[in-house]
Amino acid sequence: MRKMIGSALAAAAASVLLVACAQPSAPVQPLPPGPTPDEVADYARAQVQYRSALASGNGDSVMQATNTFSLIASEILSRQDPRLFDVQLVCEKYRVAGPRDRRDLRWSYEPQFVQDCQRINGRYNQETIIIRRDLESKIAAADRATIAEAGTSPTKRP
Repeated sequence: MRKMIGSALAAAAASVLLVACAQPSAPVQPLPPGPTPDEVADYARAQVQYRSALASGNGDSVMQATNTFSLIASEILSRQDPRLFDVQLVCEKYRVAGPRDRRDLRWSYEPQFVQDCQRINGRYNQETIIIRRDLESKIAAADRATIAEAGTSPTKRP
């Protein structure tokens, strides 16, 4: 009994010591509303994958790259306009959970709700298109800078 109490006491003391010595965690910094460098790089890799898959006829890779485009744009939009992002998720949830038969749609949902979701879906699509164009322009600018740098640097010839 004494051994059990002694070992439990030692374990408790060790726990308290570890907690007391632990460094306070640094506050998590929120991401900026625009694309992060990692997102731009991921988008650029997806572009390469997409073009390669189109050339080779690999439909699965085309779909995977297309999904990556959408996911990155959605992630950026969730920071730029969290409210629109959240409302889109609500509308998407109802669209997925909704009736399979279009004739039942008018009985299941208020027409105003359906119209609002259609309007929100349009806004969401417009915003993600703008984000994708911004990403593509950043990638193109980086590509042009790389080409310009390569054109101005002296090359060594054997």
